[in-house]
Amino acid sequence: MTAKTAKKTAKKSASAKTKPSKAKKPVAAKKTTAAKKTAAAPKKKAAVAKKAAAPKKKAVVAKTTTTPKKKPAAAKKPAAAKKPAAAKKPVAAKNPAAAKKAAAAAHVPPARPSDRAMAVVAQLPTERALTDEEREAMSKCAQTALATLGIDGVPEIIVARIASFIDEVRGGRRPEPNSQDIRLGLGVLWGEQVRAQVGWRWVHLSYPNGFASYALVPDDRAFACFPLNRLTDLMRSGVDGVNTAMPLFDSIRVGALPARRENAYLVIG
Repeated sequence: MTAKTAKKTAKKSASAKTKPSKAKKPVAAKKTTAAKKTAAAPKKKAAVAKKAAAPKKKAVVAKTTTTPKKKPAAAKKPAAAKKPAAAKKPVAAKNPAAAKKAAAAAHVPPARPSDRAMAVVAQLPTERALTDEEREAMSKCAQTALATLGIDGVPEIIVARIASFIDEVRGGRRPEPNSQDIRLGLGVLWGEQVRAQVGWRWVHLSYPNGFASYALVPDDRAFACFPLNRLTDLMRSGVDGVNTAMPLFDSIRVGALPARRENAYLVIG
């Protein structure tokens, strides 16, 4: 072996010895990084633990923020429930009903004289005596009606015949009299039978609402009866109700009348 080759081998061996020492350094570096990782690991765990603890604080804060729940203000929105004001609009619904009533009233036929007399029962009339001309005219009408009935006799018989005549007209078995003397005469004739039985007298009554007619009244003016109007109404075609010609006469004759009050002019019939 030459000196050159010996030097080369020595260099190789030296280089081989030195290289492992350099390779070992990374191992130490790895250990230090591992140590750092192990040292950092607790810190991360602590950070994680802190982060885990942080939500709890937030939860606490959330609890403290949610505790006030001053949403009773929302509960006070019963003001919205006070929208029954809209429910009060039935007031508008009343207008159609009133309109219907007004429309129905517009189609109602005008009140008959006897209906008007009943409507003013609470109003006191002005009374006057009949004139001679009025008495004479009423007497003539009564004679005409009596001739039409073709009957004579005591008051009960005459009134019964008047009632049957009215029933014949109402039932269509006899035409309604065209003559005003007959229509009014039946009322006068009926009133004359009452006057003969109980002593009531003929007067003329005028009411504040404009209604005026001949009436039979007792001496104390407790009642007022309008036979000229009532019997004429009973004979009208299509009229409803009971024929009161005979029952009313009987009630007056026997005194089966409402409680008496002097000067009341209580309308009957």
